[in-house]
Amino acid sequence: MTTGEIHGPGATIHPVRRIGTAVVKWLLGDVPVLEREPGSAALVAVVCTAAAVGWWLSERHALRGGPMVSASWRMLVHGGLPLAVLGGWELRLAWRAGRLKAGAALAAVAGILLLLMPIVMRASKEGAHTITASPGERIILPVFIGAVLLLSGLRALGARLADWGIGLGDWRWWLPHHGVLLLALLPIIAGVTCMVPALAHYYPMYKPARTSFDALVMSHVALAVDLAGWEFLFRGFLLFGIARRGDAVLAMFLQALPFFLLHSPKPEIEMISSFFGAVLAARFCLRARSFLPLWVIHVSIITTVGFTAYWLRHR
Repeated sequence: MTTGEIHGPGATIHPVRRIGTAVVKWLLGDVPVLEREPGSAALVAVVCTAAAVGWWLSERHALRGGPMVSASWRMLVHGGLPLAVLGGWELRLAWRAGRLKAGAALAAVAGILLLLMPIVMRASKEGAHTITASPGERIILPVFIGAVLLLSGLRALGARLADWGIGLGDWRWWLPHHGVLLLALLPIIAGVTCMVPALAHYYPMYKPARTSFDALVMSHVALAVDLAGWEFLFRGFLLFGIARRGDAVLAMFLQALPFFLLHSPKPEIEMISSFFGAVLAARFCLRARSFLPLWVIHVSIITTVGFTAYWLRHR
């Protein structure tokens, strides 16, 4: 018998397994081997604390209003707040390394203040009313300008933004793999939505979007805004922050746990799949060196589910 061969009913198990492993490895890349960075224990503590505060602000102090109001607030506390904390951490490192430059540091500090400003406004009734009345002007615009100022300042100070999954990463690798994943996933997602009544009943989440196509489109634009913060939090800030401890597998599973728990109000099939999906997504992002491809995938998946559910209601 040739080494590695199995004869009988199970003879094809090893070739199939090898093919499956090769496909997964090609799609998701290798799990990177990382080195533990000095001071990473303190970094993980800061990252986890900032993430917990963001979840608390999202769950307990949500802004009520239309889809864009809710989405803008969630984008702010899930993405803007961690980005401000990241900025503070990198400014501290630059100061300790003696590479703090006045202009760059000023831009970074101004960016942090802009990112935190809507959260401070939320503390007062008048400020919360102002934000609710104009989320684009009072949340999205300050976050965008603040992020540009902060990241520009940090880059000028020599911060390695790729260590946080920020930027295009290894786009020559992830772009074709990302395209294949989308082509494979979206028809499956549409089919599952058709076959699982709980998904078709739950989506679209915004009730007016179940009867109005315009409302459906508007709600999914808002979801894209929401998920920009969501994906940065899980597949950027948490994943890459925890990975600095030198254990990629631990980082992949730790960021998946809260992601799974925050899916608890959703249909059971989505909640269960969210954990395994989050682990695989983390592996992809570590190899891609960026959270951006998962933002595109997540937006594409939720849009496919929403539009399929809408079609099922009106066919």
